[in-house]
Amino acid sequence: MGAVATSAHLGASLWWCEELFAVVGAWVPSVPEAPARAHLAELSRVLGEVADQLAAHLARPSPIEARAWVVAPSAAAPRVVEALAAPEATLDRLAGVHRVLVPRLLVAWAALVAEPGEGTGRALVRAVRRARGDVGELGEEGEALVQAHVAVADDGARRAGHHVGVVEGALVAAGGLVPVGPGALPSPADPV
Repeated sequence: MGAVATSAHLGASLWWCEELFAVVGAWVPSVPEAPARAHLAELSRVLGEVADQLAAHLARPSPIEARAWVVAPSAAAPRVVEALAAPEATLDRLAGVHRVLVPRLLVAWAALVAEPGEGTGRALVRAVRRARGDVGELGEEGEALVQAHVAVADDGARRAGHHVGVVEGALVAAGGLVPVGPGALPSPADPV
């Protein structure tokens, strides 16, 4: 993967990290179950840290600011965030995050470093591996919480599956988590 494709891919995944950081963090005060509340607070914190750490690896072609890479991968991507954020039930929230977006973020990062090219330096590979480890560990914890909620909720499996389908459908309609193809080089006029 070349430098442009790498930065477009990384920028899109950072956009998702930042969106998840905001949505998950906003949920924390309203989650009644202490284990889920603590987990979501930790997930939000880690996603924010990961975004900051990975942002250091965005290409910086002058006069373009590195921040210009961090954009939604499509015009429909914000609708995925809206679908994710909509429910109020803890089970639905956990299922959308841990059965749709976190696994896809991990896969996107794996693809980013699977075959390092000119745009993927060793420092980026190390940073992505560290991010995958941290977010992956929280993903496992989150899936355990989903399973625990499904086991005790009336019709929990159907409810979780329904919300997963809503978020998944929005993500498919948006074209996926990261742009397909090399992406476009941001222009100096792009907002930073």
